[in-house]
Amino acid sequence: MANYDLNAVSGINAASNGLAVISNNLANAETVGFKASRAEFADLFSGSQSSPGNGVRVDAITQDFTQGTLNDTGRELDMAVDGEGFFILEDKTGKYENVYTRNGSFKLDKDGYITDQSGNKVQGYLLNETLSTENEPVFETTLSSIDLDELNKKPQATDEMTYDINLDGQEVNNVDPAGTSSTNDDTDNSIGSSENLTTLMQPAQGTYQGSSDYATKKTIYDSLGGEHQLNISYYKRDVVDAGTSDIDANGIPTAVSGDPGVKYTSWLVQYTITDDEGNYTGHLADTAGNVLDDGTNPYEGQIYEMRYDTNGNLLGVYQPDDGAGAYDPTQISPTSGGVADADADVGATANNLSTAPVGTWAQVDGTPTLNFVIDNPLTGATDPLGGEIAGTPDNFQIELDFTEMTQYSGSYDLGGVSQNGYQVGDLVGLTTGSDGTIEARYSNGRSVPVAQLALANFTDKNALEKLGGQTYAETFASGTVQIGSPENNGYGSVTAGSLEYSNVDTTGELVHMIQTQRTYQASAQVISTSQTLTQTILNL
Repeated sequence: MANYDLNAVSGINAASNGLAVISNNLANAETVGFKASRAEFADLFSGSQSSPGNGVRVDAITQDFTQGTLNDTGRELDMAVDGEGFFILEDKTGKYENVYTRNGSFKLDKDGYITDQSGNKVQGYLLNETLSTENEPVFETTLSSIDLDELNKKPQATDEMTYDINLDGQEVNNVDPAGTSSTNDDTDNSIGSSENLTTLMQPAQGTYQGSSDYATKKTIYDSLGGEHQLNISYYKRDVVDAGTSDIDANGIPTAVSGDPGVKYTSWLVQYTITDDEGNYTGHLADTAGNVLDDGTNPYEGQIYEMRYDTNGNLLGVYQPDDGAGAYDPTQISPTSGGVADADADVGATANNLSTAPVGTWAQVDGTPTLNFVIDNPLTGATDPLGGEIAGTPDNFQIELDFTEMTQYSGSYDLGGVSQNGYQVGDLVGLTTGSDGTIEARYSNGRSVPVAQLALANFTDKNALEKLGGQTYAETFASGTVQIGSPENNGYGSVTAGSLEYSNVDTTGELVHMIQTQRTYQASAQVISTSQTLTQTILNL
């Protein structure tokens, strides 16, 4: 066979491979996450520089990893990467540690894991429940499969509450309109007088005749997932001047720091637990669940004093104290904690609750807590409400975070009151943010950022091993996998409810097909010409 015959055969073979690539592209023009390929040809050469050449070969089949079109599907488990990166999947065959894809058509398997349509589990960073707060999720730094069914299988008792409320700095002092006076000061109608403090602690024995300056409610949960209505009421007590104040500019008692006192505004916050009809269902208790009383009647309320400086910042939280740092409701009475009177002509100076003539209020050492037993009716949940205190088994409490509380003039502003308890719930939906954060919604009303999707990238994508199903595996030539999170370090964003379709240009592929067809036909014509020449020679 003549050299040009061999060259023509190589041209036919190369054109055939080129047509195969084109046909594969066209066949996958609607395949989700598919990346178009092209055949790259190289000439064959050997011998002297005057040699005509030895034909052509397919040097490489290169994939085009440019962005495909994002099409909206409205399906919650459809996701697309807009920019750089591959979704990471655990290889269910076990042959590879992970495989990688641009196809974000996911589903939930029978066990609640997010998987691709072949059953490979999607990988991401799970929520670190220890470090996370209700408003600030923190994710792990190692990859894991994302399980949406594991959460909410058992209830969680409320053991943390966070308050973000601005109290109106222009609020007038809260006084008893009925004129109930203290036995210690017959001009004291303040909410901080002994009788009125008692009504806040024991409202079932006699309700305060005035009203709160601001009130809100929050549902909290016991260890069985039972719901309880927590009522939170704020009362402005008075302004204590610098000459009377017993705390310095850092909120430290002047007796400890030795620094001069500063002016502060005193507010009282009252907590009670009721049912929907307003009946008291909970009573104040110690951390072991023993109900506290005054010798006869239990306490339905728990109160704290909050002190704000002249810039509206919280200086400290105070409680009736037993002298050893424990909450002691008996220390509220008798006191002369006012003074605020409905009569503007009475110009008495307000006292510090902590330096009242009788009784002791002290700054809370650490975190304020709620300690309520639900006993009307009695429940089968742990007593009191809350989470178990570390190092003290069978002792429970709810921790209160007031760090976001402020007192600026103008209006009351409820930035939010959050708690971390919940009932048992079933998954009803999910939302995925552009940063890959997956927030699951449950039938108990809870929305939880359960995980953040991880993305992978490679130095040489064309060296990845193709596995079919729009998945790839890492190879030595591709370089070590680089893993990160969406919208960080050059990775693209995640578009939920959309899929990235094939980046095949159908029109362009048809043009390439015509060009390749001509190459094929031309090479075939060379062989036909060679046969004609051979026949001519045979006819001589």
